[in-house]
Amino acid sequence: AARERVAPLFAEFGLAGFERAWPAELSGGMRQRAALLRTVVQQRDMLLLDEPFGALDALTRAAMQRWLEGMWRSHRWTALLITHDVREAVLLSDRIYVLSARPARVVREVSVPLPRPRTESAALAREAAAIEAGILDTLLGQPTPIPDHPMEK
Repeated sequence: AARERVAPLFAEFGLAGFERAWPAELSGGMRQRAALLRTVVQQRDMLLLDEPFGALDALTRAAMQRWLEGMWRSHRWTALLITHDVREAVLLSDRIYVLSARPARVVREVSVPLPRPRTESAALAREAAAIEAGILDTLLGQPTPIPDHPMEK
């Protein structure tokens, strides 16, 4: 049953022609897309993505972030993304929860009201950089408000 559900998705996930390939035969990005495909085919209400791009090189990581945003726009999945990459969190998230060190607790909630798709415009980059700076200040122990974002708690 799982094979029947997954077969039509190979092309959409950039894996057409690799249906019978072993993991060692796939690139890093293809392995990540295959992992996401395994998650999606389970038909859960929410996707849990725990550092999905952490092991990828910078170019592959950027390409996968853009690919994931495109997939999200077309499927509208609910996803919980766990990442240590502040820039990745701002790029891919609508809401960010900043956690403390162990035992983890929420120390800040940040809304990310940037329009989608999150392209490489100068105005968007400035807004994203301000959000990133506020989060980094919190993580480094110097909390500062993120300007012009009334949704922040």
